[in-house]
Amino acid sequence: DATEIEALKLEASGREYYRLHLNNKESLVLCYLDPALGSHKKFVRLSEFLQRENIPSPKIISHDLEIGVTVQQDLGDEALIDIDMSKEASLDVLDDAISILPKLQQAMIPQLSSLDSSLLSNQMDMMKDFFLDRFLKISLESELDDLRDEALEKLEDQPWMNCHFDFERRNLHAINNDICVIDFQDLCHGPIGIDLAGIFIDHYKTYPKEIILKQLKRYNEFMKLDVHALDTFEWLRWGAIQRGMRILGTLSKLYIETKRSFRLKDLSQILDNFINLIPEENHTCKALLIEKVSPALRKRMNEL
Repeated sequence: DATEIEALKLEASGREYYRLHLNNKESLVLCYLDPALGSHKKFVRLSEFLQRENIPSPKIISHDLEIGVTVQQDLGDEALIDIDMSKEASLDVLDDAISILPKLQQAMIPQLSSLDSSLLSNQMDMMKDFFLDRFLKISLESELDDLRDEALEKLEDQPWMNCHFDFERRNLHAINNDICVIDFQDLCHGPIGIDLAGIFIDHYKTYPKEIILKQLKRYNEFMKLDVHALDTFEWLRWGAIQRGMRILGTLSKLYIETKRSFRLKDLSQILDNFINLIPEENHTCKALLIEKVSPALRKRMNEL
């Protein structure tokens, strides 16, 4: 009974979102994913468990897996990405997001697939294969491989729990004084630093380290972790390094293979965040990224 259909967004995954305006002035959100590209099956199953665990998330009203459609509760347009986080009062929103993350990480969700060293490594190698070799046409060999191997060791040593895998402000919506989690179709079992990196080391806003440490202290309290915030920051650091390498590669691959350029504008911030988080003792890789890769990215972006 929709009276109007409004296109909302296209995701890197190929999911297309539309708002259905109904006769009664209410609205729903339709998501379409070409069944040849993927399935909503896992998303529908995970949605049921999140609802049972009272984790705020969109309720699925209807779905048809054969044609690739879900119809979901409309959570509105106010994602945390749209809130001005430079204002002191807005930092309370980070508190809300941090309070939701432990609930998600500790929720009883059966049959989750687990990340492993091979998968994490392959994801990080996408930076070399697509971002460096094919998008920028430059090469870093052993230096980047050494950083990858160190990241794998650090990630293995972290606590592993439920992992949203893209827990960033873009995927957190504010509605009726609740923070709701969306785009949870990649939920898996993985190192906790990846989701901490998603909320604090995002692609659009840089937070001072003192704010991050303050929030990580609260996170430790929520999780009842007997560790210092600086230790949790190290988990975040290596989660962010893995995530940065993966996303630089993923967005470059998306552009190379489909010519979708809508996320290329984020590459510079993602690269800067990635470089800043590399420990100083890994100076060879860090220096090469600053001296060789950053200028090459600026040049490439100016050519597009």
